[in-house]
Amino acid sequence: MSSSNSVPELTSAMEDYLEAIYHLEQERRIARVRDIAKRLDVRMSSVSSALRSLGARGFIEYDPHQFITLTERGIQKAKEIVRKHEVLKRFLVRVLQVEESAAEDNACRLEHHLAPEVIDKLVNFVEFVEMCPVDQTRWLSGLSEGCDDCIHCLEQAAKQVRTRERVQQAALEDGLTLAEAPAGSQVMIETVRGTAKLRKMFADKGLESGVIVEIEAGDKGTGTLQVNIKGYHVSLDMKTASKILVKPI
Repeated sequence: MSSSNSVPELTSAMEDYLEAIYHLEQERRIARVRDIAKRLDVRMSSVSSALRSLGARGFIEYDPHQFITLTERGIQKAKEIVRKHEVLKRFLVRVLQVEESAAEDNACRLEHHLAPEVIDKLVNFVEFVEMCPVDQTRWLSGLSEGCDDCIHCLEQAAKQVRTRERVQQAALEDGLTLAEAPAGSQVMIETVRGTAKLRKMFADKGLESGVIVEIEAGDKGTGTLQVNIKGYHVSLDMKTASKILVKPI
């Protein structure tokens, strides 16, 4: 039985709108009706109707004459949706070796139907695969061929573990920071420097010791860094990112 304070369940279409608004706010700081319509390939009249419904449910602040903004409830829900999409896409691309375009389309179809606990298990599995010392997903591609002897793979794994340890140690000795990590690489947060207030701000963004971060893009011209943390896209300024010591994985 639902309480009087419960929020009606969102439809798949409404979740798509929340996801679109979230991405637009992250990319452009603002979300407008025409931008949402373009992103979802729908008519502006359809967008207005959906926004009124989301506003009535408390997920967005909506005024036809103003920009659309997510409420705290809306941000939380949008992050859940985005996380599902990103984890599913990573699973399809990196584990099942599905083409990027097909993975994007199928992640959209699947994301509305998986429970949070299933997503959590997928996150753990994908991260295990990404950290596997035997060339990450190479062992998966050979599953269909069979294998009579594990010795070769184990020897290769041992060599790569030793190599990785040397690289990680060198990075830590040289003080590699998140701001210096190259785009496309994955790193693990080792230490977060700064005041207690700053460390709490990092923790709120998911930036804590032991967390795996994927570097998506960096722009020294604008001084910004885009990273992916368990499916969440986070934008940081380079000065802030330079306070986080990392090691490659």
